[in-house]
Amino acid sequence: MALNAHTDPMTEAQRKELKRLCDEADVPDKSGELLTCTGAQQMIDELRHKAAEHRSKI
Repeated sequence: MALNAHTDPMTEAQRKELKRLCDEADVPDKSGELLTCTGAQQMIDELRHKAAEHRSKI
């Protein structure tokens, strides 16, 4: 997911969303990783699913 991260980096909004979703899903923070815009969006989609699962277990 880090390929071309120097030419197509994730946006600041994606970084903030990753941090928020990692907190919600109770997983280690991934917002500091060097990701492409596309890679970050894929991770955001996965984390949204995990966060929803985590909320349903509470």
